[in-house]
Amino acid sequence: DLQHEMNTAQADDAEAQKMYEEQRAAMQAALDAQMGTKLATEKELADVRSQKNDAEEFKDQKSADLVAETDLKDSIYSDCSWVKTHFDSRRDSRKTEMDGLVEAKGYLAGVMKGDDV
Repeated sequence: DLQHEMNTAQADDAEAQKMYEEQRAAMQAALDAQMGTKLATEKELADVRSQKNDAEEFKDQKSADLVAETDLKDSIYSDCSWVKTHFDSRRDSRKTEMDGLVEAKGYLAGVMKGDDV
């Protein structure tokens, strides 16, 4: 009877060991799969962060470009405004200057011919 109990206990232990090994293998496979998923997710997260950083750098560059373009626009506007407000007076001054040069040219031409001044 004792021998039968020992044989039964050994059989039960062997069965328990077999179940343990099967469950351990299943748990290890699940753990390995989860670790693989974790690594893939971390890689994807790193890629997303990299894309985010690239997008932020692009946005910052475009913001800097916008500031430069706005400054250029303001500069051109002030230059054009100055020309617009001073064009007529400058045109009149140049016309007067050109008339004076023509008159001086005529005067000098007359002096060269020997005309009385």
